[in-house]
Amino acid sequence: MKLNPTLIAAILLGVTVIGTAGFISIGAITHRMDIPTFISSWSTPQILVSDLAQGKLKPVLLIDVRSPEEFAEDRIGRSQLVPLTEIETGLGISQVQKIAQQYEQKHQTQPTIVLYCTSGMRSTKAYKLLAGTGLKFVVLTGGIEAWRRDIPAVKDAGIFAKVE
Repeated sequence: MKLNPTLIAAILLGVTVIGTAGFISIGAITHRMDIPTFISSWSTPQILVSDLAQGKLKPVLLIDVRSPEEFAEDRIGRSQLVPLTEIETGLGISQVQKIAQQYEQKHQTQPTIVLYCTSGMRSTKAYKLLAGTGLKFVVLTGGIEAWRRDIPAVKDAGIFAKVE
């Protein structure tokens, strides 16, 4: 029996499409993101909890893009709150620029702004909206959930005394 090359190519293409769709869906689900945000997160600069905690990025300024209620429950170090909802309206963009400008005036250096949320979806969206401002941004991989798995709140001040 002779195999039809067109049929083989069609089967391989189908398997590739199904496999890729499955990979993207599983990744989006495990990272608790919608599929477009998960895909865009691949090109978003990120920093791991361990790298941030070890001071591999200095100086840093933390911006929490969650809701005020979430911020009141827990936050990382001396983070400042600029909710994603405000960034989406444009008001938050100017807030972030003002926070960065104040930091630069006080410390005479431009910080890298670490955006974080609960798990990464909102901070990835915020990054996409803030990327054109000329400031340096990264997203904390896994958000505050990943941070708290590794770092208890009582250690935040000591860690950030070295990197802010």
